[in-house]
Amino acid sequence: MSWNYRVMELTDELEGKYYEIKEVYYNRDGSLMGYCDASVSGGSFGDIINTLDMMKTDAHKSVLREEDFKGATYEERPGVD
Repeated sequence: MSWNYRVMELTDELEGKYYEIKEVYYNRDGSLMGYCDASVSGGSFGDIINTLDMMKTDAHKSVLREEDFKGATYEERPGVD
């Protein structure tokens, strides 16, 4: 399994389309496994800067959508960590 940060296009019934950075997980074969909320934390200030740098780098990858995860082994559900 591997993971990275990705920008996801999401839809809210009231607000419509919006974008959010998520942690995205992949199976060994590179297929999408699932995603969860991303957080910025660490044991030091440097850890936080490194995380933000990773997010910025990964934000240049293609945008994913919820439908990209249909049939994935895990799909985020509201209220589930």
